[in-house]
Amino acid sequence: MTILTRENLQFLIPGTTHILEHNGADAFVYLGQDGKGHMLLNTGETRSGSWRLLNDGYATHWDGGQKGDWMLDATADGLFYVSRDGSQRLKLRGILFGNAKNLPQ
Repeated sequence: MTILTRENLQFLIPGTTHILEHNGADAFVYLGQDGKGHMLLNTGETRSGSWRLLNDGYATHWDGGQKGDWMLDATADGLFYVSRDGSQRLKLRGILFGNAKNLPQ
């Protein structure tokens, strides 16, 4: 496991939209420079809330009460989101600059 650190994440996370493989389809997460975040799941569900950069990942707190604590793992197969508790692993399919999906919708 090669977990990316703040030194790398500061260039990959703030102000970008991440495309994640979620249940075989794309989900989108926008993490704004201002600490606000928005998510669009492949089910059509949307979430808004806040996020903050950590030394080895980032944490989210969605307005509906859901929380996330993620690390990014670099492997020979690409980058993966890994939940801190190890219960979830999602493939990062792409990174787009800005709010590429114009979230929230």
